[in-house]
Amino acid sequence: MNRKTLLFVAVLAALGAGSALAATQAGDAQKPARASLDKNNDGAIDKAEAAARPRLADRFAELDKNGDGMLSADERPQHKGMRGHGRHGGPRHGAGFGKLDTDGDGRISKAEAAAQPRFAERFDTMDANKDGVIDRTDRELRGKQRRDAWFAKADADKDGKLTRAEIDQADVARRAEFQQRLQARMDERFAASDANKDGRLSRDEVKDSRLAGRFDALDTNKDGVLSKDELAAGKPVRR
Repeated sequence: MNRKTLLFVAVLAALGAGSALAATQAGDAQKPARASLDKNNDGAIDKAEAAARPRLADRFAELDKNGDGMLSADERPQHKGMRGHGRHGGPRHGAGFGKLDTDGDGRISKAEAAAQPRFAERFDTMDANKDGVIDRTDRELRGKQRRDAWFAKADADKDGKLTRAEIDQADVARRAEFQQRLQARMDERFAASDANKDGRLSRDEVKDSRLAGRFDALDTNKDGVLSKDELAAGKPVRR
């Protein structure tokens, strides 16, 4: 992930204090690569092997620190504070899931989901097999659907196989889409904070966000307002 992307992420988090949008960059991309991906058992995962997990393939270049075209054990992502919740604020099969699963049957019904409004809003989408409950089967089915969709899109010649060139091209396309989504979210958050719609953020408009404490540092031209360029040029928020 380049510096510009990191800066966009920092701005999103600052504008959306207390919002689940601050976790947009987390998600399934943080899952550790499983040993089963290492098809040739050489202790590393190459691009072809990583293609089996689209989100890992998307981050391949970023994770491949030494640029050798393979991910060693220490280059692969690890779980850090991600247990219990998904990237959209919904529970995974952990503490959050157990909290909603009040009858302890290993499934979340619509009635149980109502206890967490944001999760309830996404219930129908998460209920992949449309059986009226959300459980591990739905999670696995959604994962398969995402992988199949990524593979179909990456398979440019539709021969049912992925070449290294196709994987590389898919990686470039996904990164471009990711940048576009980040920019769209940043613009959305900026517009929501810009109460008077003048295209700038005043000190009063950001008083309830994390930007308030960094206002003077971000206001490089000292005109008393923050422009999008000043936000993009600021350093990531350290927490």
